[in-house]
Amino acid sequence: MNDGIARDLPMQAQPTQSLPARPEPFEVAYAGKTAAAPAVVVCIPTMRRPDHLALTLRSLAAQDFARPFACLVADNDPAGRAGAARAEAMMREGVVTGAAVVVARPGHSSACNGVFAAARALFPDTPLVAMIDDDELAEPDWLRRIVDAQERSGADLVGGPVLPRFERPDAGRFAGHPVFTPYYTASGPVPFLYGSGNFAMRAQVLDRLGQPYLDPAFDFVGGGDFDFFKRARDAGFTAYFEAEARAVETVPAGRTSLRWVVARSLRYGAINYMIERKNARRPLDRLRIPAKSLALLGLGPLRSLSRLASSGDLLASTHPLLEALGRVTAQAGFRPEQYRPREGRLP
Repeated sequence: MNDGIARDLPMQAQPTQSLPARPEPFEVAYAGKTAAAPAVVVCIPTMRRPDHLALTLRSLAAQDFARPFACLVADNDPAGRAGAARAEAMMREGVVTGAAVVVARPGHSSACNGVFAAARALFPDTPLVAMIDDDELAEPDWLRRIVDAQERSGADLVGGPVLPRFERPDAGRFAGHPVFTPYYTASGPVPFLYGSGNFAMRAQVLDRLGQPYLDPAFDFVGGGDFDFFKRARDAGFTAYFEAEARAVETVPAGRTSLRWVVARSLRYGAINYMIERKNARRPLDRLRIPAKSLALLGLGPLRSLSRLASSGDLLASTHPLLEALGRVTAQAGFRPEQYRPREGRLP
C-alpha cells in the first residue's frame, strides 16, 4: 500500500530542514546467533500483529537469497510485547535468524527510528538495510531481486511494489483506488521512493542523515517515510524502483470500507500539507501553501471528473478531491492520526 503518497507535490528537489538530534532508544529483547556480517538486515516494525508477523517471518525464511541475512523485529508495544515474543520463539526454533528489540516511544516514525538504530548498533558491518511491514508477505524472490537491483543500478535506495490481497472476497472494487496501487509500475531510476513497506538502502544513508531518521512529527499521522525519502533525495542519494521485487499486503475487511478509504485520502492530503509547511523556510513560501491548497481544492472536482471519465471508477475518482480537502483541513488543525495507539485496536 502506498503510505504517505504525496501525488500533488512537485518533483524537483527542494531544501529540507534538518531535524534536532534525537537518538531513538531501544531495548534488546532477544539476540540470536547470526552471521558475523550479514549481507542484509531486514527490519520489521510490528504493533500487535503477532500472528501475521509470524507469516511475514516465514515468508522471509522461504527466500531464495543465497547470502546470509538477518531479521530484526522491532515491537512498538512495550506493554504487550507479543511481537517480540513471537519473533524470539521463531528465532529459537531456527525459522529465521536475527534479533528482536522493543521501541517504547509510540508512533510509526519512532518505531522505524528504533529499528534502524538497532540495525546500525547490532549489525554495524552490514552494508544493506531493508524493510518490510508486519502485515506483508515477501515473494520468495523478493530479497534477491531487491539486492540485485541495488547492485545492478548502484542506487542508494531501492523500492518495490506492495500489492494488496484483500480478505473480503467482494473487495475487488477497491483494487484500483490510489491508496492500494503502487505509485511506480516500471523498473528504473526514480526521483525518490514513497513508502517504507518494501525497500532496501545502503547503510550509509542512515549514517549520513543521522538520527532521528524519520521525523517524529509524523509519528501518528504517517508520512514520515515519504519525508525521509525526500530528505535522502535532497542529500544527493539516488533511488531506483524494481517492479519484480514484490511484497503482498494483507488488507483486512475493515480497510475495504468507504469510511476507511475516504479517511486515507484525507490523510494523504494532510501529509502533503505537513511536509510542505515543514520545508517552507521563507515567509513567501509559507504564504504560497494556503494558496496552493485552495487552488487544488478548486481544481479537485475537475480532477475527479477527469479521472472518472478516463477510468469509470467512481470510488477512485474521489481521491483528488478528498486529498485536496485533506490539505485544507490539516491547515485548519485537523490531522487524522492513523498510528496513534488505541486500547484494544490496531493503529
